[in-house]
Amino acid sequence: MGAQPCYRLIYNHLLEEITSGRLLPGSQLPSEKDLCQTYSVSRITSKKALELLAEQGIISRYPGKGSFVRDGFQQKLGRESLLAPVIGFIMPDFSDAFGTKLIYGIEETCAKLGYHLIFKRTRDLAGEEEKAIRSLAGPGIAGILMLPIHGEYYNSEILNLILGKRAVVFVDRKMKGLAAPTVTTDNLEAAEMGVEYLFRLGHRNIAFYSGPIKHTSTVEDRCQGFINAFAKFGVSHDPAHFYQNLSSTWTHPFYAPERIQTDIEQIRRHLDAHSEITAAFTAEYFMALLVKAAAEKLGRRIPDDFSILTFDSPFSLVGPPPITYLSQDEYAIGKLAVETLHKVISGEDPSLNGDYLVQAKLIIGDSTALVK
Repeated sequence: MGAQPCYRLIYNHLLEEITSGRLLPGSQLPSEKDLCQTYSVSRITSKKALELLAEQGIISRYPGKGSFVRDGFQQKLGRESLLAPVIGFIMPDFSDAFGTKLIYGIEETCAKLGYHLIFKRTRDLAGEEEKAIRSLAGPGIAGILMLPIHGEYYNSEILNLILGKRAVVFVDRKMKGLAAPTVTTDNLEAAEMGVEYLFRLGHRNIAFYSGPIKHTSTVEDRCQGFINAFAKFGVSHDPAHFYQNLSSTWTHPFYAPERIQTDIEQIRRHLDAHSEITAAFTAEYFMALLVKAAAEKLGRRIPDDFSILTFDSPFSLVGPPPITYLSQDEYAIGKLAVETLHKVISGEDPSLNGDYLVQAKLIIGDSTALVK
């Protein structure tokens, strides 16, 4: 994450803990080290968040002892700051490939509209998601933005939010059948765009790699868009070229590294059994790295005799990206999600529903080439 949104997120969360009364005058705040571990940030970033609170007279910092909430901080904050409504944002995780710019868009739009933002990271765990929702379900929270975890079934706490008519907007992943708006990439259109590009390069035997398709995920739309492109060009796709049992995703590398080698070996076997495959389309960037590793184990040269295309990529200022990808406009998604939630909160349209789609762009990298 960039320094500005990251330290502001930590600052906003600590500020809400204090103004809500969960941290009373005299209470000790988490240390710089604890904040580093909680938010996966550098020591400099966590220090900056605490220093900002200290500069505003909200906390006192004592070298070697820690940071403590000051008495009379309400007068220091001012009435306007204390009355600012709070929005909660829940997501499984973020990485250089996806999530950072999304948080930028959410944080900056919240600031423009006068909201404090509380960020909850669930690490793609159902139990953590339940706790995060419960912690934001109180009357002090104006609304919730949520990127749900992958799962075969809806989290019961999500259903409670909807049944309780709380202001909720889902981000990036659709929750079919639930009466709440969703702001996401137009994944059908984006996947069609990616496959059409591979077709123009001369590829016809294209593999599709993803995790299991579950109803809380956009993977279903990406898979359908892949199939739609074949139909549009009158090309039949081989069902054997689909492999949708990968278990390591962008949320998992740090928590389940043992899955990575297993997935690479499964992909290698799949490619070895289908030597006619000349290109791979993956549902996520991290999976593209797994495919690249597996293809190289088989001696496939990328991009000379094997092409890879995916969704998202870490941002680079120097040269083309290593992998051709469909770039989701994360900032626009975050901005639109907050604006949509604001409409629900303000009562502009309390029945606001449906999908709000943002277009993706194709970014050409070094991983695709014409079929020889």
